[in-house]
Amino acid sequence: MISLSLKTEKRKVFGKQNKQLRKKGILPAVVYGAKTESLPLQMSLHDFREVYKKAGDTDIINLKIKEGEKEETKQVLVKDVVFHHLNSLPLHVDFYEIEKGKVLTTDVPLVFEGEAPGVKKGGVLVKSMDELEIEALPKDLPHQISIDISSLLDFDQTIYVKDIKLPEGVKSLVDPNTPVITLSAPISEEELEAELGKGKEVEEVEVETEEKKEEKVATEEGENKEQPVSETKKEETAEK
Repeated sequence: MISLSLKTEKRKVFGKQNKQLRKKGILPAVVYGAKTESLPLQMSLHDFREVYKKAGDTDIINLKIKEGEKEETKQVLVKDVVFHHLNSLPLHVDFYEIEKGKVLTTDVPLVFEGEAPGVKKGGVLVKSMDELEIEALPKDLPHQISIDISSLLDFDQTIYVKDIKLPEGVKSLVDPNTPVITLSAPISEEELEAELGKGKEVEEVEVETEEKKEEKVATEEGENKEQPVSETKKEETAEK
């Protein structure tokens, strides 16, 4: 597991003032946990983006929190990131402090490796999943899970969750008979266009979802100057 650190400091501004932070390249955030009270933070947007590229949502980050002359370190995972729907820049981050020795539940990205021989026959790979819900101790959390697709020789062959080779100490929480990826028979141009049309609709829905998230951020900023921008309910409760 790679070791990643991120410098932050306690945030003292909330509401509409967070817009001014963002203009200066500062990202509002919050950290909380099962035994951790919600704490508002701020950090360099550039630093967060660099660390997040490597950590994603599954690698532990050593969050260095400065308050005056004091500094403490919390081991955290990125719990949630709100992105701007147009420029994709982060608007707000939730960190979750982990407890050493306690099993965590999270979604880990699936990475498909190798080549499926059946594709050369005209087959089409259809993915049913792109991440897997697992549980593991913090020290055993994988950054990603690799799946070898070279076993897909003929049409209608499928790799199921039960076929995935999980790292030691990692347990899947998904039904073992859930399909992960299937080699389907060739489809006509009309069917392909129909599938592409469906994909376009899905993409539009995802964009709309991000827009709604951003609208929620803007709404919360305008409700109360003492309220933090785009904070989770846990942070709002802690800052009242």
